[in-house]
Amino acid sequence: MRPAARATLFFAGFPLCDQSLLVPGYDAAVEIDLSIIVPTCGRESLDHALGSVTPQLEPGDEIIVYYDSSGDAGDTARNRMMAQANGTHLVFLDDDDELRPGALAVIRRFVSENPGRVGIFRLNRGLCGPQWTRPGDLWNTQTGMFVVPNVPAKLGRWASPPGSLPGRRGDYTFIRETVLLQGEPCWCDEIIQELRPEKSRLRRLRYRVALRTRLRRLARRPRPLTTS
Repeated sequence: MRPAARATLFFAGFPLCDQSLLVPGYDAAVEIDLSIIVPTCGRESLDHALGSVTPQLEPGDEIIVYYDSSGDAGDTARNRMMAQANGTHLVFLDDDDELRPGALAVIRRFVSENPGRVGIFRLNRGLCGPQWTRPGDLWNTQTGMFVVPNVPAKLGRWASPPGSLPGRRGDYTFIRETVLLQGEPCWCDEIIQELRPEKSRLRRLRYRVALRTRLRRLARRPRPLTTS
């Protein structure tokens, strides 16, 4: 029988607690265990991030939360959490983002239909709309898009590429190295995460008004004359 879903919390590398999460029944014939990796620097939004995950967990899944203040945008924490992960596949969530309802079910379906393949999904940037990239354009991907088979010898490292500022673009280094090791990814249309979801109705309204104002100003700008 598969174990219950688990939540493991780390503080600068030391486990704080490891507690079983009671989750309703599951299909024992499908052995897909997800490790949801969540680095945090202690933001208040962490509660919302975890709250978006726990209702979707099934037995065998785990959440690994790692507190790290190194300032490298979570690269160190993700590298360390991958070594702790027991799931068949890795899912990455920042502490100020949230999984969409049903996201883990979408991921399980992808995994069952594409065994051994890396998946790159879409994200929603709230009022800015869905974010994706052209298939094959790994540079414009980011952390929350990735679903990766947990094969320790075939995982890249999170680290800033040469020429980038420390703590920037570690997601590109990771996915580029992982794809080189595991093969071409599948590009998936489904949206699985909300990036920095805005909870305040007033702020959402202000953003919409400001956006409409900018668009009107752009529409009023005189267009340059063209010569034939």
